[in-house]
Amino acid sequence: MLSLVDRIWEKFLWCLMALASLYVGLIMVAIIYMTTSRAMGWSYNPMTFTFIEYGFLYIMFLGSPWLIRTRSHVYIEMLTAAVPDKVRILLSRLICLTGAAVCLIWAWYTFRIFLEQWDDPMAFDELRAQFDLRLWVSTAIFPIGFLLMSIEFLRFVFTAEPMHTGLAGVASDRAELEETKRTLIAEQSTSSKAGGQ
Repeated sequence: MLSLVDRIWEKFLWCLMALASLYVGLIMVAIIYMTTSRAMGWSYNPMTFTFIEYGFLYIMFLGSPWLIRTRSHVYIEMLTAAVPDKVRILLSRLICLTGAAVCLIWAWYTFRIFLEQWDDPMAFDELRAQFDLRLWVSTAIFPIGFLLMSIEFLRFVFTAEPMHTGLAGVASDRAELEETKRTLIAEQSTSSKAGGQ
């Protein structure tokens, strides 16, 4: 039952990441639209800039939980690589627990900010006054993103495999190097088998 819930949850987070990726593509289209319109002297919808500006917030908070889940966020292993395995596992779980707690605190406070803006009929984005955009539009994603990130950090507290692997370096670079190493070993193995025949 838990594995089914985990698979559904993973697909949900993947969909959020896909949505964030789609938003990046739409921002690219919006920038081309604005730049072309300016260069040609055409008028363009001024809401485009707001779409781009708000998009960065939504992209960050929609994609971050997936990055934590897949360990694709940037984190450096120096201390966890310098201690024995048993200590590393304990330390890794403590780090993830701290990350979950910090994200939960931020989720709580940003949710309160969102509620204040939701309840205040006069809370508008003053920089975008001409669009009558309520302030909560920009902050609604904060508590959602922080809550999802806290869940993902908390997941690493209880999973069999901890977040930290014990290999020194920046995690994303190290993962790429490890993949290259596996590919080279596989190629050498294949070529040595072919040479032996």
